Amino acid sequence: MKVLWVFNHPAPYKIDFFNQLGQKCDLTVLFERPNESDRNAEFYYAKAANFACRVLNAVPLGAYNNFTNAVVSEIGTKKYDLIVMNGYSTLTEMKTIVFLHQKKIPYIFAINGGIIRDKESNLRRGLKRKFISGAAKYLAPDPNSANYLRFYGADEKLIGLYPYSTVFASEVLAHPISHEEQMKLRQEEGIEGTRVFVSVGQFIPRKNNFTLLSLWKQMPKDNTLLLIGNGAEKADYQEFIRDNGLTNVFIKDYEPHEKILNTFRLADCSIFLTKEDIYGHVVNESLSQGTPVIASQNANSSLNLIANGKNGHLVSLDRPESILSALKTPTNEALRVGALETAKENTIEKMVERHLLIFQEVLGK
Repeated sequence: MKVLWVFNHPAPYKIDFFNQLGQKCDLTVLFERPNESDRNAEFYYAKAANFACRVLNAVPLGAYNNFTNAVVSEIGTKKYDLIVMNGYSTLTEMKTIVFLHQKKIPYIFAINGGIIRDKESNLRRGLKRKFISGAAKYLAPDPNSANYLRFYGADEKLIGLYPYSTVFASEVLAHPISHEEQMKLRQEEGIEGTRVFVSVGQFIPRKNNFTLLSLWKQMPKDNTLLLIGNGAEKADYQEFIRDNGLTNVFIKDYEPHEKILNTFRLADCSIFLTKEDIYGHVVNESLSQGTPVIASQNANSSLNLIANGKNGHLVSLDRPESILSALKTPTNEALRVGALETAKENTIEKMVERHLLIFQEVLGK
């Protein structure tokens, strides 16, 4: 099975997936650009090992957009059994999709998540429907993202769901770690506190850390909060922490994958109060270490993976009292076990299995 996959940049979670998928098929991946300009340099740690990889010499247009005709040329000169377009929003992707439509070449349209906008111009909505409709098959990571595809013109019968993960099965803990092990990890990292919470993500308005910091003023002093990441709002967080005497809040720089799993492991709970995320991998990463998640309903991963009282708490940003209640609810063994049960069904290996089944289905037709 010879597969061509087009993706914007070599994100490590995609590289890990492609390396696994490439062991099961003849996979070529074209990356439109070498990186996204707002990503930490350490983010790009993974390397291609089991698939053919080419970073295109596209003309960059801002942090995400780009243009090159190289994908069209690749399709026009080489034969592939399956073509996967992972998105439509760059000029390169738009050009390629138009070409595929014109030449009547069947392709799979994949998304990493999607959110329907309440307020959207007719022009923008029309463009989305133009570029999303017309695929032979669709791949979505969760039911909410499948609704997004349907809304923008995808045939419901052609949508296949897959478990979206950045965690290998070997990285999911077999059982929750003991209290003694957790205390040892905290001691090694120099972290104090009766309870420890962690919030991971870019320091940008969308991640909504100021809501969390405001609520933290009402938390007991022996409860510790770690904010982990980088971004434009870092200095503002530091000022807020200082001005409000939040001596139990600490800011840590971006941590790579292996390190962040260790941090989740030592925490009682992780917090994800995003205003919007088309998916949100930190939810699954946290669950994989037996760490329940307090998550807003504004991320597809939260809606897809979190079951209230089983592996975490889904909260509404419109009800700060519900967030505070969740923060003050003790973490028990049942929540930790529930977290791991969910994580075991959402691994990179499970993701590969599902993709292969869908590929075989498409080829069979």
